[in-house]
Amino acid sequence: MDGLPRGRALTQVNPYQRVSPNRQMAPKNVYGMPPSCPEDYDPLHLSGVRERWDQKAERWDRDVADEHFHLNEDHAFGRFLEAADAVVARRAEFCRSQLLVDLGCGTGLVLAHFLDRFARGLGIDISPQMLALAESRQLPRTEFLVGNGFELDGHVPAAGAVLSRGILLSHYGPRWAPLLLEQVRPVLCPGGFTVLDFLNAAARHDYASNPANKSYYSAEQVASLAGQAGFARATVLGEPERRVLLLLAEC
Repeated sequence: MDGLPRGRALTQVNPYQRVSPNRQMAPKNVYGMPPSCPEDYDPLHLSGVRERWDQKAERWDRDVADEHFHLNEDHAFGRFLEAADAVVARRAEFCRSQLLVDLGCGTGLVLAHFLDRFARGLGIDISPQMLALAESRQLPRTEFLVGNGFELDGHVPAAGAVLSRGILLSHYGPRWAPLLLEQVRPVLCPGGFTVLDFLNAAARHDYASNPANKSYYSAEQVASLAGQAGFARATVLGEPERRVLLLLAEC
């Protein structure tokens, strides 16, 4: 891929992890780690996030395939694929000649699902261990970069689509979500679009998985963030009772 040799890092991760004073006392999750804290997702101090996802990498594909895994509550992963499938299908001719960027690509599951409908793919993730597993898939016409979503503009080639299934908007919260969308917008070429999922504020207390350390948005809030970032159109996909909804933002 022009200007992006394999394995290049988009950003240098700060080696110093900020830890909440209460972190030691937090109950551990299924990976044997305490829950993340909101300050972990400060874009200037992401080494802790990188380490957490590195620890999850080895069992990630097995967990996502498990229908009882907490992230699959309300079939969130499958519904993302179905909704994004429909978005891509409506733009099939456009997509065939475009670069697909998977932001927060993890082990490459989403990229593998959509790649055959695009000219080439680029997976970006903060976790080198996740990317090592993604590269082991040997996806054709695809490269992977270590990085985060806050240094895309000027580093990533023009793309027709940026997909992100990982509730990044909810991880980074209202302080940093606008900056994330502002970085995605310039990467997209005319006619381009992005699909990002987020936790639905209206259904927060209707499901067992409703972590207090994540941010929840209304459809109106997310659409407003997309407009502020310079997108021409913003649509929220999914029924209002769903745990996770999707933002479709178009240039």
